[in-house]
Amino acid sequence: MHYSLIASTFAIMFLAELPDKSMISSIIMGSRLDPIRVFIGAAAAFLIQMIISVTVGGLVARAPRKPLDLVIGLLFLAGAGLIIKDMKTRAAEKEEALAKGTSKMGFVPQIFLAFVVTFAGEFGDLTQIVTANLAAKTADPISVGIGSFLGVITSTSLGIFFGSKVLSKVPIRGVQTASVVIMTSLGIYTIASIF
Repeated sequence: MHYSLIASTFAIMFLAELPDKSMISSIIMGSRLDPIRVFIGAAAAFLIQMIISVTVGGLVARAPRKPLDLVIGLLFLAGAGLIIKDMKTRAAEKEEALAKGTSKMGFVPQIFLAFVVTFAGEFGDLTQIVTANLAAKTADPISVGIGSFLGVITSTSLGIFFGSKVLSKVPIRGVQTASVVIMTSLGIYTIASIF
């Protein structure tokens, strides 16, 4: 386990998750449901997503290095493209609609709803792709998995527990732009390392 890799992965995933559509659903669910129950459901969904991601990344890491680096670099660039697309569209509205009107649900249904909304929102999402890429690039799925999980759950916890109070002070457009720069830089660096 490499603590510097955990820390750098944490930072990347924390930033990548802030402007994500699942952040909107976390804010809504945290304000309409019991925040602890939402946290439990979201944490379970993120844990399963990260296990899937690092497993895929670990398997991909066994591929020949140069073609693998090219694919990883292109996927980082695609991740930057996904953020730009989210900046231009209203993708968060789907998750928002799922979370509305649910304040009278019981303990287990609230956890289940938070799990389903988070899992569905994150499946094939930027954070899952980046986690798989980092696991493949570094060949250290454990450190990447820990850093990724801590990054996304910390970011999501801000939405669940503090919601609009914290996020009204965070310039989402700036976070999205920083995420695009980070993903683009990682993509270019990875592709350049082939040559």
